[in-house]
Amino acid sequence: MSMLREIIENSGATVGVVGLGYIGLPLACIIASRGYKVFGADINPSVVESVNKGKPHIKEKGLEELLKKVKISATTDVESVVRAADIVIVVVSTPLKGNKACMQAVFDVCRKVAENYNKEKLLIVESTLAIETSKKIVNMLKEHSLTVGRDIFYAYVPERAIPSRTIKEIVENDRVIGAFDENSAELAKAFYSKITKGNIYITDPTTAEVVKLVENTFRDVNIALANEIALLCEKLNVDVLKVIELANKHPRVNLHYPGAGVGGYCLPKDPYFLIYKAREYDLELKLIESARKINESMPLHVVEIVENSLKMLKKERAKIAVLGVAYKGNTDDTRNSPAKDIIHALKRKYDVFSHDPRAKSDFQSNFSRNLKEVVKSADCIVIVTDHDEYKKLDLKELKKLVNENCIIVDGRRILNKKEAEKYGFIYFGIGC
Repeated sequence: MSMLREIIENSGATVGVVGLGYIGLPLACIIASRGYKVFGADINPSVVESVNKGKPHIKEKGLEELLKKVKISATTDVESVVRAADIVIVVVSTPLKGNKACMQAVFDVCRKVAENYNKEKLLIVESTLAIETSKKIVNMLKEHSLTVGRDIFYAYVPERAIPSRTIKEIVENDRVIGAFDENSAELAKAFYSKITKGNIYITDPTTAEVVKLVENTFRDVNIALANEIALLCEKLNVDVLKVIELANKHPRVNLHYPGAGVGGYCLPKDPYFLIYKAREYDLELKLIESARKINESMPLHVVEIVENSLKMLKKERAKIAVLGVAYKGNTDDTRNSPAKDIIHALKRKYDVFSHDPRAKSDFQSNFSRNLKEVVKSADCIVIVTDHDEYKKLDLKELKKLVNENCIIVDGRRILNKKEAEKYGFIYFGIGC
């Protein structure tokens, strides 16, 4: 252990990052920038090819510049990366499958670590885990005659970063290390001290697993509260943004904002990890389940606003321009984007066209990067993503392109209602 710690502290360790996605690739680049030798592994050959060419397959602020400055060798051969590495970091997908959290990808990598063990290693998992998955990983290592805390060291260190701020947050955010034992904690802390400027907190793996899930569940519940208040404000003809602004003046209130739906990889998924674990103990997490239902209903609420407003104007076969297919502003990430449900529902009745300045997926909706082409002769514009480009829309010029009595349904409340109405738009926003 003393030798492993020494090469970690001196940046002489070889680090293998398995999973080069939205977190894994930025993390690998940051580690390489600290002087470590980094190998990356991914099951997708096109991802590996892009990384080896120095061209990231994802759009993330500062990532392309960072990848060009550092050296990362990527491969689809996970076993070779495991054998070469002193530290193996697992950042692979852990999706929901039916009503279960699927940890198979994590188990597969950890099994390869055990099967290809050739020297002392620190095994770190950053992927979101179902509760008590770390216990299963440790048992797997033991089944391969490895003594955890002596031959191999284990820590669960859940990632804390979001697209569009990933590099900044990996470097600056506090980190929680769920270590199996004191030796594992010591090594993991030595390593992350080289990576992050934030505080480092040590706990056990199961506690760290719960912490990660609770962090995202808190946000999901908070957004659900904002969405439910927004639905009431629509009935009261009160602006929910003003309500939230004034409520947040209270020193102990911090309401999030409502919107067209909650997307991304973590928030729509992580609460279910808690819900399903609780059911093993015959416990129903009613608040968390209700929050999920509220947030899952918001895309169809946007569709209802569109349908009701078009009926009011007696427009039947209307052209709808959907602005934004990414799940959040200033990213190309479309995973679990509310745009998918909105577009698919609207396509049943209307001609739907979509635009996004960053994302690639179009959800089969006559996608174009040409904004003027998408909004030309539109009867309704639906804003789904809060990209900066949409916040700066020139409504005066936009009005020249659309049909008379064009409706704006602002699913992110990024436009000013009075200004939109001044230029002749009929404006509907979430919560007003």
